Amino acid sequence: MLRQLFLICGLFLAASTYVLAQEDLEDNSVTVVTNFEARLTEAERVKVNPVNPPMDTSRRRQTYNIVDRPLNIDYPAPIIRPRGISREKAPDVKNAFASLGVGLPGAFYGDLSYDLTGVDNANLGLYANHYSFNNDGNVENQRASDTRFGAEGSYLFDQGFAIAAGASYDTRSRYYYGYNFLEMESDSIPSFTDDQVRQRFNTFALHGEIFNGVRTEANFDYKAAVDIYLMDANPAVRENGIDLTLQGTKWISDNSPLDFKLRTDFTSYKDTSSQSLNNIHFAPSYTTAIGNNVRLKVGVNLTSSDDNFSVFPDVSLSAPVIEGQLSAFIGATGDLQKNHLRSLSEYNPWIRTRLRIRNTEFTNIFGGVEGNFSGVEYRLEAGYKIVNNLALYQLDRTRMIPQFNVLYDDGSIITLQGTATFPLITNLDLKASVAQRFYTLDNQEKAWHLPSFSLNSSAIYTMPEQNLQFTAAFFLENGLPYQDSEGNAQNLNALADLSLGAEIGLSDNFSAWVQVNNLLNNKRERFVQYPTIGLNGLIGITAKF
Repeated sequence: MLRQLFLICGLFLAASTYVLAQEDLEDNSVTVVTNFEARLTEAERVKVNPVNPPMDTSRRRQTYNIVDRPLNIDYPAPIIRPRGISREKAPDVKNAFASLGVGLPGAFYGDLSYDLTGVDNANLGLYANHYSFNNDGNVENQRASDTRFGAEGSYLFDQGFAIAAGASYDTRSRYYYGYNFLEMESDSIPSFTDDQVRQRFNTFALHGEIFNGVRTEANFDYKAAVDIYLMDANPAVRENGIDLTLQGTKWISDNSPLDFKLRTDFTSYKDTSSQSLNNIHFAPSYTTAIGNNVRLKVGVNLTSSDDNFSVFPDVSLSAPVIEGQLSAFIGATGDLQKNHLRSLSEYNPWIRTRLRIRNTEFTNIFGGVEGNFSGVEYRLEAGYKIVNNLALYQLDRTRMIPQFNVLYDDGSIITLQGTATFPLITNLDLKASVAQRFYTLDNQEKAWHLPSFSLNSSAIYTMPEQNLQFTAAFFLENGLPYQDSEGNAQNLNALADLSLGAEIGLSDNFSAWVQVNNLLNNKRERFVQYPTIGLNGLIGITAKF
C-alpha cells in the first residue's frame, strides 16, 4: 500500500515538472501521448504487537545542598506617629447630691450625700435622709418620722488587703393612733397628746471588716467582720447586739470553691428583766461543676443556741434544660432567724416593746426554673418550709392604746413565687414579682397579720432627649387575717396601691420631680385599727454638684 502511494506521488511531481517546463504552449493545455497504468505487486502484511518497556524499579535519591546566604539590607527605621483623635471631655465628677421635697399631708423629704474622691485607694461617703408626714388634721396623731445619717468608707493597702467601716444613727418615731378606729362604733373615742402615744426607736450601729482586696497567690479569699448596734425604745427598753463573722474561700479551680463561715451572734435585751439570745453558726460547703454546665453545692449549717444544737442542710443542684433559655434548680437550706426588738419593730412598729425574743428555726426545700426567653428574664420557684417559732401578731385589747403582742407557733409554709423583667420597648423597663403562701400552723387558726398573696410591679420609662423619666409602681396584697374581740378569724381590707412619678432635668446640675402615691386612695389596715393615710404626694428639686 505504501509503495502504491509513493508511485502516485512521484508521477504527480513529474507531470507537474513537465508542465512547468513547457513554456511555449500557447493554450496552456496538456496532451497525453501514452497512458501509463501503475500496478503494485502483492505484498505480505506484517502485524506488529507493541510491548511496554520494562519498569525501572531502582530508587533514586537526590540531595540538594542549599547554602544559607543572609541578605543584609540597610534601611532607615520608619517614623511612627500616632494619629490625633479628638476625645470628648469627660464629665465632671459630682461629689454632692441633695434632694428636697414637700407634700401632703404635711410631708417633708430630704436626702443628702457627699462622696470624697481624689484619694488613691480610698473612698469616703457621708449621707443623711429624712421623711416625715403629719395627718393630725384628719386623724389625731396619725404621723410618722424617719431620720438617718452616717458615714461609710474603705481603704485598699499596697499589701493587697483592705478595710471598710461605717457608722450610722437611726431614729424612727411612730404614734399609736389606732385608738381612733375602735372596733365598736358605740364606744367613745379617747384623746391623747402626742407624747402619750409616741414610740421612738433609736439605733446606733457600727461595723468594720478586713478582707483581701485582690486575689491572693494561694487563691484564698478571706473576710473578718464585726457588727455592733445599740438600741432603745419606750418605756425604758434597751437592746444590744454584736455579730462577729469569719469566712474564707479556697478556690480549688475557677468553678470549685471550698467555703466556710463561722458566725457568732449575741443579743442582750433588757426591760424590767433581762434576756439574752446567743447563736453560733458554722457553715462549710463545697461547690463543683459536673460536666460543663451542671453545678452541685454540698454543705451543712451547724448551729448552737443556748446549748441547743441543730444541723441544717445547705445543698443545691442546677443544670441547663434548654441552653441559654431554661435552667432547673433544686435544693434545701436551713438556719436560725432572730426575732428581737430590732427585727420585729421594723415589720410592725406598733408592737409592745416588752416582749420575748426567740429564734425562728426553718428548713426550706425548694426547686424551680429560671432563664431568659425572648429578652424576658424570669425565675419560678416552689418551696416547702418547716418552721418552729414563727412570729405572729395579735392585738392587745386590754389597753386603751392599741398595741400588738408577739405570738410564736410552729407549722409549715408552702410558697409559690416568681419574678420577671420585661424589656417591652426601648428605654422602658418593667419588673414584677408575685408570691402565694399557704400556712399550716399547729395551734393558731390563721397566720395573724402575715400576707398570703403579694404582687409588686414597677416600670421606668426614660426619654433621654427630653431629659424626662417616668416611674410607676403597683402593689397588691390580700387582706391580712386577724382575730376579733370575740376570738373569731377575720380579714382586713386588701391593698391596691398605685403610685406615679416623674423627673425632668433642668440643667446638668438640677432637676425637678413629683411623686404621687396611693392614687386609688386605698386606706387599708396593714394591722388592725391602723389604716394607711391614703392619697399623698411630694414635689421637690434635686441638685448634683
